[in-house]
Amino acid sequence: MQHVGPHGQTTPFTPRELAESLLAGPQYEPPYEGALQDEFAWHLVKYLREDARLTSEVEVSVPGSLFVVDFVVEVPGPTGPRRVAFECGGARGLRDHQRQARRDAALVASGAVDAVYRLRGSDLLHHMADCLFLVAAWEEGAASPFSERGRINLRTLSSPEAKLLRLRPEQPSAMVAYALDEGGTDAERALWHAANGTTPFVLLRRFDARHPDVWGPLVEPAMPAPIQPLARPLRRAS
Repeated sequence: MQHVGPHGQTTPFTPRELAESLLAGPQYEPPYEGALQDEFAWHLVKYLREDARLTSEVEVSVPGSLFVVDFVVEVPGPTGPRRVAFECGGARGLRDHQRQARRDAALVASGAVDAVYRLRGSDLLHHMADCLFLVAAWEEGAASPFSERGRINLRTLSSPEAKLLRLRPEQPSAMVAYALDEGGTDAERALWHAANGTTPFVLLRRFDARHPDVWGPLVEPAMPAPIQPLARPLRRAS
């Protein structure tokens, strides 16, 4: 394991730092629900605060439904804990996208989580650093789940295209487009985009409880008072 400095320079962990890093903070603890969730957890824990609590496959009850959320990160904040949910996997069509959007809006409206981020599988596999960099840019302040070192490392690893994007706090989605790199390491993927007349891009969606004007219209009118997530998750907490 290595430290990554603000200008990309690296220095190895000392034996003591390595031992402490294995004991402190959230841990990568497979098995997870699927290969995509496993890949996401492996990367996410590197950038979280030491006092963050990472839980996988969390049961959340909302009126008329019981959802299972891929991941929830909980951190203490000035006005109470902040719970950030992550769902790995995008929609297969317009109808699926609408269903997922209503589901995520219901999660936020219930009070079970403070924010929901939905990340596409292809983006996580090909642009993991950019995805987490954008989430960290949205999650600023004292209740951010990301450590200061994690932010520095993500900025170092993220692409120039992601660094140029300016996010607004209320913004419900973000897209980063990339130029085709037909001579790069993923020539087959570039060829697919060229054949279909498209360019590679990353697309993230998020709903934040602090901006109900974004997700409120998607919530059923009969939504009652906020409820909390079930005390016992389906999987471990680290």
